[in-house]
Amino acid sequence: MDYALQVVGNYDHVLEIARVCERRGAAAVSLADHYLYGNSEDRYLEPVYDSFVQAAALGRDTKNIEIVMLVSPITFRHPAFYAKGSITIDELSGGRFVLGLGTGWHDDEHGYFGIPYPDRNERYHMLEDALGYVHQFFTDPSAGFESDRYSFKGLAYAPAARDDMRILVGGGGPKRTPTLAGRFGGEYSVAGAEPEGIAEKVDVMRSAAADTGRNPDDIRITISSVLVSGNTDAEITDNLARMDGTGRPGPEVRESWEKRGLKFRTWDEHRDRFGQFADAGVERVYLQLVTRVPEMAEDALNNLSGE
Repeated sequence: MDYALQVVGNYDHVLEIARVCERRGAAAVSLADHYLYGNSEDRYLEPVYDSFVQAAALGRDTKNIEIVMLVSPITFRHPAFYAKGSITIDELSGGRFVLGLGTGWHDDEHGYFGIPYPDRNERYHMLEDALGYVHQFFTDPSAGFESDRYSFKGLAYAPAARDDMRILVGGGGPKRTPTLAGRFGGEYSVAGAEPEGIAEKVDVMRSAAADTGRNPDDIRITISSVLVSGNTDAEITDNLARMDGTGRPGPEVRESWEKRGLKFRTWDEHRDRFGQFADAGVERVYLQLVTRVPEMAEDALNNLSGE
């Protein structure tokens, strides 16, 4: 199993975390594609930047890590942008960009910006058609593409995608998301699962891949995990206060996060849990939240890699 860091924030901070990844041998840095953070109006005042612009800059300012979009809502942009934008960033980075697509989930994000937000069923149809569009554009654009929602005319568009450029399909659904990952994805990022909940979704993905003549073994299986840790429970609480940066006492910060359903574990507990994911077939973990503090992000990679 390998590890990556997921980061949001201004570009100086994003680049600093990317350089932590390179320095500590992480597999990737990933960006969350949002226009608002959190689920409350007080957090909506936080600065938020366009992740595609930041990904392009990272393509020039980093050397060897993958740059992963985890994930872009199909509601935000036409698939033509995702196809051409991804190929452009991939070229800027020397072949290190991974496009992630999903249905989107943040109601307010769409409402505040006036972005159309169809019901969940329609968003899944949009995602299916968009994945077909981008996959075709990456693999055989000369054949063209047509679906109920999107189409492009066949042409040998240049620049072409590199042969092994992959699409990440992310989401937590039990059937539709893993089926789309099997049909179109080079990476399946399973959201919201525990180790014992992975197998059934992976089986759906693998079956869908085989049904379309693809090799299921070529599809990488990944997860994301919120992580702030320590060697003891008290150290975890201290680190949460450090990460929060508001001066609130650690127990208060911890209580506020735990009310959102988050669980905090020691390093030993994390290593055991991620080992269970690895046994279930997971090949990479994208670590979230800890990237608010670069030194803590570096510490996380050191502890999880056993260094």
